[in-house]
Amino acid sequence: MARNLDIGKSSEEYVANYLVKRGSRILARNFAVHNVGEIDIICEFRGKILVIEVKSRDFRERYGTPEEAVTKSKQNKIMQTMVVYCKENKIPLDRVSYYVAGVTHDVNGNILDVQFTPFFD
Repeated sequence: MARNLDIGKSSEEYVANYLVKRGSRILARNFAVHNVGEIDIICEFRGKILVIEVKSRDFRERYGTPEEAVTKSKQNKIMQTMVVYCKENKIPLDRVSYYVAGVTHDVNGNILDVQFTPFFD
């Protein structure tokens, strides 16, 4: 379990750095609302607010794809959490786009690929 947490944290860090290198500005990391949900990364890119849920899987995909791990229930929790963030920061919801950052890694945890897949758009 500790190894999975390490891989998850390194995947989040990798995605955050990836976004910054491409011109995004990180607004929040691990934004949580008690009894509602948590958002891995919130950033701004070209006038849009991007909500990024980071999911990692090893290249063998024994447990499905990273995108499949973000169920409708999880998507709803992310959306409800983002409503709170937007109210607190006076951001119109129509500026928000939601993505899964699917991180694929090898058996040693080395990142092989990142794919961004939209949801709720």
